[in-house]
Amino acid sequence: MDGCLRYATEEDMDLLYRFVNDGEVRKQAFSSRPIRYEEHRAWYGRLLGRTDARQYIYMYDKKAIGQIRVEIKGDAGEIDYSISRAWRGNGHGRKMLLLLKEQVKTDFPEVKRLYGRVKTENLASQSAFQSAGFEEVFRRYEYSM
Repeated sequence: MDGCLRYATEEDMDLLYRFVNDGEVRKQAFSSRPIRYEEHRAWYGRLLGRTDARQYIYMYDKKAIGQIRVEIKGDAGEIDYSISRAWRGNGHGRKMLLLLKEQVKTDFPEVKRLYGRVKTENLASQSAFQSAGFEEVFRRYEYSM
């Protein structure tokens, strides 16, 4: 059975809160601190009113098992996605990215390129992006004092 994307609604706020505070999601995020509910609620309210961003829910087998968001910056869209713990490792990241590539053509026709930032140790997301046709174009090196 194939998955599909649907637009997120106000009713998805708690679902997205659970996704964002999953331990592995926090570990792979660039800011790993847990998100407080009040902070999430305020952020989500702003997100739903934005014209330069869109939040989607990934549906598979009639279940909401992932989320993917695109934020438009000029002619580019930055992607953020996550998958429910029980559904990881089954190719859903790749499928969401492929679906998003098509959806952005409709929702944001001005977008010329999409990109996602992925931590070096996040091999699953690297694989998902690569298998969905994305190319690695940048690496950053840090030294912690």
